[in-house]
Amino acid sequence: NSGCLSRLNAQTVLPIIYGPLYKNSSGHWNATVEGLAQNVLKMYMEYDLVLYDKCTASYFREEEEAKRKLEAIREKWASIEALANQNVIMAK
Repeated sequence: NSGCLSRLNAQTVLPIIYGPLYKNSSGHWNATVEGLAQNVLKMYMEYDLVLYDKCTASYFREEEEAKRKLEAIREKWASIEALANQNVIMAK
């Protein structure tokens, strides 16, 4: 556990790699990748639980925000489609 994954670099590295590690730790098609991701997350949890919890909270906030943005985009497209359909009907 040396190099960029060391405890010394945890404050810098974990916020960057937490999201991909979390995604790969639960449901990756390759069991080895899934296991390695779980091990790295566990290692960082043991290094600094407070930092780990902050990264976890931040990840889930960002995921929720991304879902809200995606839903807003879907709603905008639905309204554009509805307007376009009204124009097609009126043109007939």
